[in-house]
Amino acid sequence: MSNSAFVTESDGAAPHPLATLGVILVGAGRGERLGAAMPKAFFELHGRPLIEFGIGVVTSLPHAGHLVVVVPESRAAQTLELVEQVLPDRSRWEVSVVPGGRERHESVRFGLDALPDSIDTVLVHDAARPFTTAAQFERVIAEVRRTGDGAVPALRVVDTLKRVDADGLIHETVAREALVGVQTPQGFAREVLAAAYADAELQLDTPTDDAEVVQRGGGRVRTVPGELRAHKLTTPDDIAILEHFLAANVAGLESEQ
Repeated sequence: MSNSAFVTESDGAAPHPLATLGVILVGAGRGERLGAAMPKAFFELHGRPLIEFGIGVVTSLPHAGHLVVVVPESRAAQTLELVEQVLPDRSRWEVSVVPGGRERHESVRFGLDALPDSIDTVLVHDAARPFTTAAQFERVIAEVRRTGDGAVPALRVVDTLKRVDADGLIHETVAREALVGVQTPQGFAREVLAAAYADAELQLDTPTDDAEVVQRGGGRVRTVPGELRAHKLTTPDDIAILEHFLAANVAGLESEQ
């Protein structure tokens, strides 16, 4: 499989204006800290892989958009099947599936390359945050388009922070007033994100998120309110937290019926 995109859209979809919003759903990570015998994005909660939730929330957004799902090459066929199942009838979204790279920043670059030329705003989202809400996506989109700067969801740090050494000995307390924890989706003007990812500085070390990449390139990044339910699956301890949010989602749906 090459880096060219496989594209699918819902049967009978009505013609729609060229998409200007692009979303890159990153699901190519190996999930080594999770210890699962599969890529993290394909870890299942009650029989549903995490990436399915991400595809669902993105394609529910009321925009004409293009979603690029970046996965391991061996999972491409499975992902295309999931897209066919999840994509709403007469959707305004087109979806591409492309193979990921060895590192996250490579996967994001491949996702950027797969977006059509009409896209001017790009959001990058981790498939490992399956219960991020549509409202959080909309806050990021609105801030990028309002300011032209990057935008990332953030939560204030509430725990006391300590700086420790390799042996776990505490050396100091770190002031937390100016600190936040950031989540995804992280949004940017397409030209800003693409230029930042083209920078040769990326070859020197591995950035931890897209905001860092953009800031290295001189771009500005703002924060918007994050949400607890956008929790990320990283270790086995996170599974119970995600199962809690899944149960809350099911309960909410049942109460509406």
